[in-house]
Amino acid sequence: MRSISCLVFAVFAFITIVQAEVFDITNFGAKPDGEISQALNDAWAKACAAIEPSQLIIPKGRFLLNVVEFKGPCKAPIEIKIDGTLVGPEDPATIPKGVQWITFSYVTGMTLSGSGMLDGVGAAMAWATNVPKAAVKATLQYNLSFNFVKDSLITGITTKDSKHFHVNLMTCTNVTFDNFHVSAPAESPNTDGIHIGWSKNITIKNSVIETGDDCISIGDGCESLNIEGVKCGPGHGISVGSLGKNTGEKPVIGVNVKNCTFVGTENGVRIKTWPDSQPGEVTEMHFEDLKMEKVNNPIIIEQEYCPHGECVKEKPSLVKVHNVYIKNVVGTANTPEVVKLRCSTANNGCENVHISGINLTYDGPAGKAIQECHNCKPVYEGELNPPGCTPAASAA
Repeated sequence: MRSISCLVFAVFAFITIVQAEVFDITNFGAKPDGEISQALNDAWAKACAAIEPSQLIIPKGRFLLNVVEFKGPCKAPIEIKIDGTLVGPEDPATIPKGVQWITFSYVTGMTLSGSGMLDGVGAAMAWATNVPKAAVKATLQYNLSFNFVKDSLITGITTKDSKHFHVNLMTCTNVTFDNFHVSAPAESPNTDGIHIGWSKNITIKNSVIETGDDCISIGDGCESLNIEGVKCGPGHGISVGSLGKNTGEKPVIGVNVKNCTFVGTENGVRIKTWPDSQPGEVTEMHFEDLKMEKVNNPIIIEQEYCPHGECVKEKPSLVKVHNVYIKNVVGTANTPEVVKLRCSTANNGCENVHISGINLTYDGPAGKAIQECHNCKPVYEGELNPPGCTPAASAA
């Protein structure tokens, strides 16, 4: 009976795709090597207004794109199929301040698919700037921005050389990235692969993220995130935080990182909070079946995160980190401290941290591999290489 139901569903899905009304941007005036913002806007208006499922197509070829926002709500499910290469403007000032390059807003039931590429040409002007970091963040754009998007799938496409974050998700629900590719060199600044904030039920799987900053960064207000089968490197790893800098931050609850590989990254899995911070919470972190290849910090909790000397380390972080489960992590590290648990003196330190099945090696001149624990007394199980922290080392 179950197989018959699946067959019926498959047939229905096929019929739905066949019946989808197609809107090809070349029928709206788009031409290869031409600027297509107006053609995309016109095609989107028609597709979004369709009362039956629709498909907006960007065919193979090279197209110049200044800026576009795909804004809903739409009347029916919609697929945006990108098989061509979209090339952004070299000068960030071309895009109005506060506007991102490609934005999806208030859309439900969307599929963003295809074999195409979104080229933000960040190397041309954005990365070489001498403007202070805060000013840079205020003027550079994301390749892809998703705001209030629900029940949607992003698959197949590549985002390349973004001026700032490659992808930014804010207040999104039930969104999946599958077979997604981020491409940028290690020296590209502030080019987080996927940043997630205030979002719930987000899945990132079977994807490759090569960038100059965090492969995946998780801000406050996130719940039920699943990251599986991701290859990260170059980059700074998968990071929860930084947290605690701003008033009113919401907890991060339920992050599952499984079956991921980190190659030549700054970090593997990381939780980072500011000292002298606002109150906050990180809980139900599950890091399992991870492989590290020449990673600087395979496992790190850093509650004195203080880049550029922008904080007061004498005051502890008030972000509570608890219920952290680290299981089956293997590979090689570039530093002897393969596990770093640098927890706050507040909130009784990191509580209920479980570590099992660790096999991390260091082959270098700085000594043997160790686990480093401050204000944390992990619960150890199974085989441990290197051994767990001694009670004295775990004290403070």
